[in-house]
Amino acid sequence: MSNRIDPKTPSGFRDSLPADTAMRQAMMTRIAGVFERFGFAPIDTPSLERPDVLTGGDEHFNKNIYRARITEDDEPLALRFDLTVPLARYVAAHADDLQFPFLRYHIGKVWRGEHPQAGRYREFVQCDVDIVGAKSMLADAQIVAVMYAVFSELGLSDRVRIRISNRKVLNGLADFLQFDAQRTPMVLRAIDKLDKQNWEAVAKELSDKVGLDTQQIDAIQEFLVLKADTPEDLLNQASALLKFGAQSEQGINELRELIVCLDSLRIPRSAWELDLAVARGLGYYTGTVFETTLLALPQYGSVCSGGRYDDLVSRFSPMQLSGVGTSIGIDRLIAALDELGLSRRTVAPARAAVLNFDASCRDSVLALTTTLRDSGIATALYLGNDDNLKAQLAWAVKGEFPFVIIMGANEQAHGVVQLKDMSARTQSEVPLAELPGHLK
Repeated sequence: MSNRIDPKTPSGFRDSLPADTAMRQAMMTRIAGVFERFGFAPIDTPSLERPDVLTGGDEHFNKNIYRARITEDDEPLALRFDLTVPLARYVAAHADDLQFPFLRYHIGKVWRGEHPQAGRYREFVQCDVDIVGAKSMLADAQIVAVMYAVFSELGLSDRVRIRISNRKVLNGLADFLQFDAQRTPMVLRAIDKLDKQNWEAVAKELSDKVGLDTQQIDAIQEFLVLKADTPEDLLNQASALLKFGAQSEQGINELRELIVCLDSLRIPRSAWELDLAVARGLGYYTGTVFETTLLALPQYGSVCSGGRYDDLVSRFSPMQLSGVGTSIGIDRLIAALDELGLSRRTVAPARAAVLNFDASCRDSVLALTTTLRDSGIATALYLGNDDNLKAQLAWAVKGEFPFVIIMGANEQAHGVVQLKDMSARTQSEVPLAELPGHLK
């Protein structure tokens, strides 16, 4: 046909092959298990929201969201760009049905019209966990504990570092450097780019776009490069530098309390660090902020991030509900693990493959397949057109099934099967009645 359509996906979007999909689903299942172990309940929200829900009615909203409608007369809609804003709407809509503090997790796709690059896509999966309705720093500590538990579950606890800061400390820069507080969001967005740009580029943005002078920019750099042997000493240095501004001091005291909670929860200090340069670009953060990077691939940016947002629910309701949470970017994490050679994929969708090459054994083969499935053993049956044993074995080898089961006329007559262990490269004769237990 001359009018065939090119099957390629749009830029920034990907198809997922079975092995990739299975690995992603297995990882999400393990992550969800950790969330539930901490007492978080699952929820779901629509992929499409009203644009004013996502933008907060801000006409200067700078996220590139995908907008959708069926006809020009339909209500305008947009694909969600994260799972936190929909959570705030969800809480406001269902407050009477929820118990506070509300502990929820949500795993789902989000969409952002950003420039695709390594580990960054326009459609990706986020795994979010949040606590709504708790002001205590213990809630912030619980989120850090969940983050550490997830990476421990994935065998990555010694390969990541959770970096922690507090937006109140950074918001106090306006008082310290005597610039208009309305410029603070622009200052924080510039600082947030330090993972991707050098200081010279950030300083240029602070000068050209924000309008800070050289003395103010130098003071910001002095603040951001503070180092100390302990997190307590770092906070002492920050407190002295910022001259005990009320907002900054509140943020510093919150970080001091967070440190005590993390030690009580037995989160090793090797797993986290205070990094006052962590700003998080989204404007709804009001307190503690987190970013998690792979130590070997810092250029990938954060694979898990979040923070406290005490005012977000008030967009949709007069209720004053504090919130704190974090989000794990599965796709970026998998891309980074691929580059490190740490990802594991299994092609076979089943533990055993039953061959089907002898028409005289067809009924017995089908009954055997059902018996194995009823016993909880994932079993694939050969459904192709080739009745040749060798060809079916080649299918099983290519599919990387751990076990292959062969039943011909002789095996059927004696009530046995030939069981091939593909990893051990052995073959044994097993009675039909013993086969499920053998495979388990």
